[in-house]
Amino acid sequence: MKKEYTKMDAASLHLANKKVVLKLIKHNSQISRSALAKESGLTPPSITRIVDELINVDGLVESLGVGNSSGGRPPMIVKFKNDNNYIIGIDLGATYIRGCMVDLNANFISEIQVPTELEKGFSSIVDKVIKMIHKLQSRKEATAKIWGVGIGVAGLVNSETGIIESSPDFGWTNIDLRKELEKHLDLPFFYDNSTRLMALGELKMGVKENQKNFAVINIGYGIASGLVVEGNLLKGFSGFAGEFGHISVDTDSAVQCKCGMYGCLEALASGHRIASLGQQVLAENKSEMLKELCNGNEDLITAELVARAAKKGDPASMKIYDDVAEYLCKGIGTIANLLNPETVYIGGGISLNGDLLFDLIEKKRDKYLLPGNARVKIRPSTFGDQATSIGAVSVVLEKILNLELSGIKHNN
Repeated sequence: MKKEYTKMDAASLHLANKKVVLKLIKHNSQISRSALAKESGLTPPSITRIVDELINVDGLVESLGVGNSSGGRPPMIVKFKNDNNYIIGIDLGATYIRGCMVDLNANFISEIQVPTELEKGFSSIVDKVIKMIHKLQSRKEATAKIWGVGIGVAGLVNSETGIIESSPDFGWTNIDLRKELEKHLDLPFFYDNSTRLMALGELKMGVKENQKNFAVINIGYGIASGLVVEGNLLKGFSGFAGEFGHISVDTDSAVQCKCGMYGCLEALASGHRIASLGQQVLAENKSEMLKELCNGNEDLITAELVARAAKKGDPASMKIYDDVAEYLCKGIGTIANLLNPETVYIGGGISLNGDLLFDLIEKKRDKYLLPGNARVKIRPSTFGDQATSIGAVSVVLEKILNLELSGIKHNN
C-alpha cells in the first residue's frame, strides 16, 4: 500500500507541475525552456520531460526551434499551440442562438446565428443547438481538433446537478439539458448561466489589467450579473449567485416581475420592459417618432427601436431610458457598495445602443455610491454581443489548461 501511495503522489505532483508549465507557456507568446525552469522553479530535466509530453502527447505546445543566443547554449523556444485546436461556444439566448468556433487564443474561425423562436418549445431549441454545433464541426480542417463545447444558458443552473432549475425567459423548470445533449453530441460539453460565463470571459480573456474584483451586468431580455471576487467567479451555494435582476429597486412598484415579486430591477429596466413601455407610449399616442419608426405596428417596437427614437430626441423615448438608467444606477450602487469592485462591465443587447445608456448612467451613478466606491469604473463589456460565447469558450479553455480533457477520446 505504501508503494502504491508513493506512485499516486508522484503522479499527482507531475500533473500539478505540468499545469504550471502549460499555463506559463500560454501566458507568454513564446518562451524558452530555460526561462520555464527559472519561472517555475523546476529542474531543466523536469522541464524537458514535461514540455516533450505537452508537445507529443497532449498536442498543446509546439517547438519553434532554437532562438538567438546572448552567450552560452542557444535557447530552445516553445509556444502554446492554438492553431488547429478549436473550441465551440454557444450563446443560448431568448432572442437568438449564437455559435462560434475559435482557436485556443479566442480567434474566431466561424460564426453562426439563428433566431431562438421560443414559441416552438424546448425540443425545437435543443434541436437548433445540436444542428449548430454539428454545422460548426463540419467547418473545421480535417487535421484540426475540437476540444469541447461551452454553452451559456439564461437561467438558474444548479452547479452540482447541472439541472436548469428555472429559466423565466424560456419558461423552463427543472430541465436536464445534459441528458438531451448527450444523445446527440460526441464532444465533451459544459454549460452554465450565461451571465456568469460573461464574467468568466472577462476574467480569462478580457482586458488584461489583472483585475480581481469586478462585476458584469447583462441587460437584455432580462437582467443578471456575474461577480468576480478576489479573482474567483462567485457561484454561491447552489450556483445561483448573481441574480441581480431580482433585487428590489422600487418597493412601491405595481409592476410584477416574471419571478412573481414586485419592483425587481428586471421588471423595471430590462429590454423587455423598455419595449413594453414603448408599446404603451404608442398606444397612448404620445410619440409621433415611435409611430413613424414602427409604422404604427406595436409588435415592431423593441428596446433598440426606442433607443433610436431617444437618440433622435423623442421626449417620450428619452424619458423611458432616463428612468431605466435611474433604476440601473440603484442596482449598480447596491453591487458597488456591497462588493467594492474595481469595474462594473455592462453587456447584453441594451448595452449595444451606443453612448445613450452609458451617458445617462454616468450622470446618475454618484447618487447611489458611497464615497469610497465612487472610483468604480463603468464600462461596456469587452466582447460586446459575443460576450456569452467567449465566456462559454472560457469554460472549455479552463478545462484544457487544467489538463482535464487531454485523456478524453472522441471523434470530431
